[in-house]
Amino acid sequence: MKKNKKKNIIIAVSGTGGHIYPGIALAREFQNKGCNPIFFINNNSASLDILNNSGFQYVAFNMVGMPRKFSFSFLVFLAKLKISFFKALKQILYINPIAVIGTGGYLAVPVLFAAKSLGKKTFIHEQNTVPGKANILLNKIADKTFLSFSFSTKYFKNKNLVISGYPVREDIFSVSKNDALKMLNLNGNVFTVLVFGGSLGAAKLNEVTSKALLRFVASNEMQVIHITGAKDFSRIQKIVGVRANYRIFNYMHNIAYAYAACDMGISRSGAGTVFELKALGKPAVLIPYPYATDNHQYWNAKEIEEKGKVTIIEEKDFSEENLLEAIEILNIDTKKVAVKDIVKLPQEIIYEEITKCIKS
Repeated sequence: MKKNKKKNIIIAVSGTGGHIYPGIALAREFQNKGCNPIFFINNNSASLDILNNSGFQYVAFNMVGMPRKFSFSFLVFLAKLKISFFKALKQILYINPIAVIGTGGYLAVPVLFAAKSLGKKTFIHEQNTVPGKANILLNKIADKTFLSFSFSTKYFKNKNLVISGYPVREDIFSVSKNDALKMLNLNGNVFTVLVFGGSLGAAKLNEVTSKALLRFVASNEMQVIHITGAKDFSRIQKIVGVRANYRIFNYMHNIAYAYAACDMGISRSGAGTVFELKALGKPAVLIPYPYATDNHQYWNAKEIEEKGKVTIIEEKDFSEENLLEAIEILNIDTKKVAVKDIVKLPQEIIYEEITKCIKS
């Protein structure tokens, strides 16, 4: 990597798209303000695929998540933690960033501790209502902690908190409905539903939803954009068959087209999903992932639940009948416009707060 004369900012992130996409939203804001964002990411294929598609510079680390029980895997974790710490030290010395921000995941721990030991300004952003253990630890050393939800404040001892909201990708506002329908080869006069389970997919959500919606699709009352995740793509394709009005994708990098085309969403309730649906004014049925740490997806959904706009179905109650009933009671307003221009975007707030902290 060539040394850049711009003001460098390091964004440390690992895990799924729910951690990476807010980092990308921040990176675009930093770039717009004349800074040079550089990602420190874990070298798993999902992270690398997303980052390579974004076009940002990155440094890859071979880090693993902390096992819940003491075992040989735990010793491997400690060894990789130590190696990642020293690699981060070396890279931070070379890059010389004005700030380091973690947007979630285990890699942020060695990176931010290395940055702090070198006297760098450090920040974290917590996307979910119930924070992860890594961010609870890093809050103790961070100059500021940014939160998506006010609900999260009770979990942090260091009260230098800023309730910023979730950094929503600006490109989700960039596509018109007409362009999206044309690109996806869909009919503008038919009600359109977007189904997605997050970057890893969701087996039960995929199966129940596809079977339920086929009732409408078969009679041309509805058309569906279904992002299944790689693991479930073939299985759901067999259930649905070949139908022009039921489009199946294993992944969609530019989800702006799916958002723009749809009249409502059916999805898990990761923080990115709930904030993007809310920002776009899309009605939604949310099915929280029941095994998320501390049930945080349920609490994410509860924070934006709104009668006639957002309906929550817990997975234990998720059935074709309950889904169809939930769709019926939503107050669908297909003329609803995005609220992007009404309020300041969270990434703008975060940039301003980081700038203030650096200057102080």
